[in-house]
Amino acid sequence: MSASGEIPADAGPAARAEIERLRGELRRLRTELRRLEGVVGQAGDVIVTADLDGRVIDWNAGAARLYGYARDEALGMDVSRLYHHAATQRAMMRALRERPDEVVRRDVRVRTKAGEMRWVGLSLSWQRDEAGEIGGTIGVSHDVTERKGLEAKLRRLSITDQLTGLYNQSHFFHRLEIEKERSRRLGHPLALLLFDLDGFKELNDTRGHLAGDELLRGVGRALFDNVRKELDSAFRYGGDEFTVLLPGANIGMAARFADRVRLRVAALDEGVRASMGITAFLPREPGQQLVAEADQAMYTAKQAGGDRIAIHDPEQGGPRLLEST
Repeated sequence: MSASGEIPADAGPAARAEIERLRGELRRLRTELRRLEGVVGQAGDVIVTADLDGRVIDWNAGAARLYGYARDEALGMDVSRLYHHAATQRAMMRALRERPDEVVRRDVRVRTKAGEMRWVGLSLSWQRDEAGEIGGTIGVSHDVTERKGLEAKLRRLSITDQLTGLYNQSHFFHRLEIEKERSRRLGHPLALLLFDLDGFKELNDTRGHLAGDELLRGVGRALFDNVRKELDSAFRYGGDEFTVLLPGANIGMAARFADRVRLRVAALDEGVRASMGITAFLPREPGQQLVAEADQAMYTAKQAGGDRIAIHDPEQGGPRLLEST
């Protein structure tokens, strides 16, 4: 067959038949290629192909819809621009190199052209030619932002006290172990405050549970207003008991924090006061019972008439009252 596609005049019958067969096969392959391009282009999934330098070499309509870049804009772009954290891309590529015959799957945060952050479920694999040689990567993903949002909401609900908005008791024990380990590792101090409300039962009995609930919400607000954001953690321990983890705080700092909260509680209702106990974590004592120590200190404050703060003093082997302020 000539370069123009015509069959040479001197071609024999067998050659002509083979040429016609090849022409038909070529037409079929072109039709199949167009069909596949259409399927890939219109697929709901996001499909991004990149070369070994991390440059986009193919970009379907799903990618354009999610990221906001037209195909012409995306071609040649470094795929690292799509990741919210560059470390995520490096981790994905490292996993791909370690398991070259597998598909690496992970939920990752990505960044759109408009700067919006989205979550995608990404499946990343090597793109290979007919000889099996690696020529780049192919990433197939779909938007899972809504699912991630629902999962985060469920996690929050599972660790949050619905009345006060504070963390609940089960999350307290989880965070306590984390903060103890961090204190050991970094050598930073860690204080624990535990308190309950004197007079709360009488308030419930005389004015009803709605008034009691409102007071508990007020305690929650007092804690929110006084904790160091992104550092301290406040919990409703149960009933009218509350606890706060204070990483990096020594006894003196914890006592000043406790006194601020004590005064706020006293301002909520004239008949309700807080009895407070404080203890400090000692990394050299792995079996230290922080909650029991704080509870003993709280009981000491309560026995002294309430509206007081006591600390567990390891030098005295037990609790001692702080001077009333």
